[in-house]
Amino acid sequence: MHLISIKLPIIKKNDPLLKILINQLKSNRKFLQDKDILVISEKVISISQGRVVELADIHEISEKARKLANKYDMNPKIVELILQEASEIIGGMEHVILTQVNDFLIANAGIDQSNAGLGKVILLPDYLDEVVWKYWETLRNEFDIEDLGIIIADSRVQPLRKGTIGIAIATAGFEPVEDCVGKPDLFGRPLEITLRAVADDLVSAAQFLLGEANEQTPVVLIRDAKISFTENPKTTPEMPPEKCLYMNIFSKYLIKKDKSFND
Repeated sequence: MHLISIKLPIIKKNDPLLKILINQLKSNRKFLQDKDILVISEKVISISQGRVVELADIHEISEKARKLANKYDMNPKIVELILQEASEIIGGMEHVILTQVNDFLIANAGIDQSNAGLGKVILLPDYLDEVVWKYWETLRNEFDIEDLGIIIADSRVQPLRKGTIGIAIATAGFEPVEDCVGKPDLFGRPLEITLRAVADDLVSAAQFLLGEANEQTPVVLIRDAKISFTENPKTTPEMPPEKCLYMNIFSKYLIKKDKSFND
């Protein structure tokens, strides 16, 4: 498996990212090939969608936002945005609020100050599923290829682990999860519960090349990965909270603890 970083010019608010990406691939002679995978940072997609907010433009702050900001020692304006973006507040600690956005958990509803500019924040992209399939269709047609994988990538922390790892928040063109249930282990015993997070594994590999600072490499090309390409994926990475190990054990305690802020 080979990974190639794709350097882009600095993406500004409302820039046509897809067009810029195509031009950059062609100008650098990094033409897409059949069975390639592109991992794209969610942040550049957000910026291209105009999902950049000036904190100075936020004038109304709810009482709930003020209470949470005081409890977790945060900027009330950012907390107000978190409440607008999140579908649920799960809990928090100093400087961080754990939220649910759509079908996944994320700190501060994915609102990010890095690379946003002074006094600005970047929100998560809108319409993730529509965007990832639009990129898949456009790039596949532009480079005349049959099989192509597209991943919109973000980073997350893991329970009791330092640092962040890669995670796929939207995918197109391949099976993002491999069901290994029933496959034999080294001793012939069938696996009972193993599901391999293919898309997340690919993002974690790409994280070594995805620029988190000033590298300007928000796209990584992955070649020769052994995955199952398909236009109609049967799997999704998300699972309901009641089936999640961590949520099933911790959620009752955390939700009860912060219940007053969700009423």
